[in-house]
Amino acid sequence: MENTHEPIIERPIFEKVQELLKRDTRTAPQKKKLYLFSGFLRCADCGKAMSRSQVKGTVYYFCRTYKDQSKTACTKHSIKHNRLEAAVLYAIQQQVYLAVHYANTLEYISTAPLQKSQSIRIEALIEAKEKERSKIMRYKQSIYQDWKDGEITHSDYRHMSEDYERQIAALGEVLKNLHAEREELQNGITAESPCLVVFKKFETIDKLTREVLIELVDHIKVHENGNISVKFKVADQLRRVMEYIEINTQSEAV
Repeated sequence: MENTHEPIIERPIFEKVQELLKRDTRTAPQKKKLYLFSGFLRCADCGKAMSRSQVKGTVYYFCRTYKDQSKTACTKHSIKHNRLEAAVLYAIQQQVYLAVHYANTLEYISTAPLQKSQSIRIEALIEAKEKERSKIMRYKQSIYQDWKDGEITHSDYRHMSEDYERQIAALGEVLKNLHAEREELQNGITAESPCLVVFKKFETIDKLTREVLIELVDHIKVHENGNISVKFKVADQLRRVMEYIEINTQSEAV
């Protein structure tokens, strides 16, 4: 059972260790250490892990499907280690810069004489989805009467009713998420938001380490043209911060 005694180690440290254990599941053959990107790289097309290879002193990564299955199952997606490391470091530095900028903007918003703003986009979406759900519920009620009046068969009624139920359930889930997002926006976001703090502590980063990757990165996709895309762990939270800032700065302009 959780929270029944004082912890021996702090939860953030515990969670970081658990993340390391999940990532550090394998080492290279006959090697005792993990490489920098072990457990992070994926092929952008097939989704499989990337393999590491060294040719004449130069380290490359390429798609495991291409290597282990067949040359037609996927393409090579080759990228040099040095180029990959520089690109990932740059992506992290840019995200750190944005996090610091967001934090400064939030500090300004918190001291400006503005009332908390409503998200017009979310309000409009909620209204539209609620109307859509009400309309489908009316349709569902009307087909029952059509069946009772003999205008449709029981089989048609059952299939149509099930389809309406699925639509109503899907809309209910959408509305639940929209209401949660509206509540978060209304309550405000501060410069001490965890998704900003985690980046701000790497404000002077000039070297990529596994600790940094474990802390910030979910995975890295390598594309066939040599480009990469970095998926950060707090991408959704950062998107909400950006939207909150946009709403409040727009309100000030008005």
